[in-house]
Amino acid sequence: MAGNRISCSLIDARHRRHSVLPGVFSWFREGMMSTTDTVLRLDAAEPAADRPPFAWRGVLAVSFGFAAVLGIAAARFNFFGDELYFLAAGRRLALAYPDQGPLAPFVAHLCDLVAPGSVLALRIPALALTAAAAILAAATAREVGAGSRYQILAAAAYAVSPLAFDQLQLITLTFDIPLQALIIFLLIRWVRTRQDWLLIAAGVTAALAFQAKWMVPGVWALLGLGVLVAGPREMLRRPALYAGTLILAVAMIPGIVWQVQHGWVESQMTAIIAQEQYAANTGPLVCALEIATQCGLLGGLLSILGLWGLVRQEALRPYRFAMVAGLGLLAVVLVENGRSYYIAGFWPALLGAGAYVLGTVEAQRRVRGLVTGLAVASAVMFTVAMIVLPVPKGWIAKPITDQMQYWQRESMSGPDGYATFTAAVRDAVAALPESERRDAAVVAASYVQASALEEFGRDYHLPPMYSPNRGFGYFGPPPDSARTIVYLAVDGVGDKDFLSQFASTTLVQRIDDPNGLPGLERLVTVYVCREPLHPWAQVWPGLMTLTFPTGI
Repeated sequence: MAGNRISCSLIDARHRRHSVLPGVFSWFREGMMSTTDTVLRLDAAEPAADRPPFAWRGVLAVSFGFAAVLGIAAARFNFFGDELYFLAAGRRLALAYPDQGPLAPFVAHLCDLVAPGSVLALRIPALALTAAAAILAAATAREVGAGSRYQILAAAAYAVSPLAFDQLQLITLTFDIPLQALIIFLLIRWVRTRQDWLLIAAGVTAALAFQAKWMVPGVWALLGLGVLVAGPREMLRRPALYAGTLILAVAMIPGIVWQVQHGWVESQMTAIIAQEQYAANTGPLVCALEIATQCGLLGGLLSILGLWGLVRQEALRPYRFAMVAGLGLLAVVLVENGRSYYIAGFWPALLGAGAYVLGTVEAQRRVRGLVTGLAVASAVMFTVAMIVLPVPKGWIAKPITDQMQYWQRESMSGPDGYATFTAAVRDAVAALPESERRDAAVVAASYVQASALEEFGRDYHLPPMYSPNRGFGYFGPPPDSARTIVYLAVDGVGDKDFLSQFASTTLVQRIDDPNGLPGLERLVTVYVCREPLHPWAQVWPGLMTLTFPTGI
């Protein structure tokens, strides 16, 4: 990303119709330098009924331009564990899975069909959806009355944020954030236009979002509560709102049926996630700090202005329902010790509100300089980070001892070790007598290991993969005809229970890089297990676990 090129291009709005970055050109110099009043004042006037034109050229250039820069890092990071799992789940398409709907596995499967084994091809939808979230921030800014240059600012704030970096991989939040943001945008647009088809469209969007992440019914309910508390209550009297709710409810049926049949795994996963958060030495305070950090410099400024404006400005009063709902979701996340990005779907709307407030500011020169400096610094830091990341593994000289260090290492350097343990399993399978190899199966302790073996073992014609861990466990156990199992264990995490199910077990190879990721490059052992003592259908439920095994 040419951060300096973008920032230096924000020069002259007179060339809007002829430039690729018209709004960007105008924002820094004309937008921020056009004010001559020396008194900082936040105006509470109503925005004009006729909204400013949408700065589509500048917004698209910023959103997709920085998404392309994000692609520099996306092309170099190895597959993350959940991405590999979605590839595996995509080969076993279903209407529902333990912790999410079918959307992410379906898209992963399509990408894999188009470009098998390509990590960049898998992440192109993620990059496009990141750009879409930035565009929605700009569209929301326009909807509440922000001018063209401030629409572009809102898009840029999202596009160069640390949160955008989290979206370079194809996982559930990749879909969840822009779809939630679209729901909120549609409701905000309804407030201004009173076009009821927008409420139905919001319901359709929520139904699609449910196919990615199952938290959207809670978001929908909180938005309804926000309207009840802050208005406009007229929305609650529109039949179209209940038609949209019905669409969402119908879309939830396959997932609910799956959960009922399997003992509400989703509720168990909520508890597991909270345990993992505490294991990583996080809690409500750390989660709140993570949320603030994900905003970045420019996004942090707009977020503060957005909150101020929603509380104090009459022009933003009709949209306070979104703030009430967002704060309600924040409280739930903090109390439940959920992931910090769970509330990110509300952030584009907050950026839009902050951009509008900034547009009403008649600023001193030093304030104009501050905003310009934050924008340039954010763009430059994002660009440099995407060029530098992932950090070379050779820079790492410290063993991982807790969950927080695991996540930090994985975020900075990416996961590794897939090829090593895949080769070890390949060698163990190749060493089996032909009579055993024919009916053998491979079982991995973790769903990430099993998914990686399936992806990286394509050319080795390995036996079918199984794992009792998380969603992979619900794909089913090995057949009873599999009398020989090559087992990829995580030392000290369920390995004794698994090995005790066989008449004989043989240790084949141990993988233990002291500075490697536990469960991938360290604390990993390959066994050959023969003659199961009980039918798999009998013992598999007792071996299944939702806890991710790392060995630390």
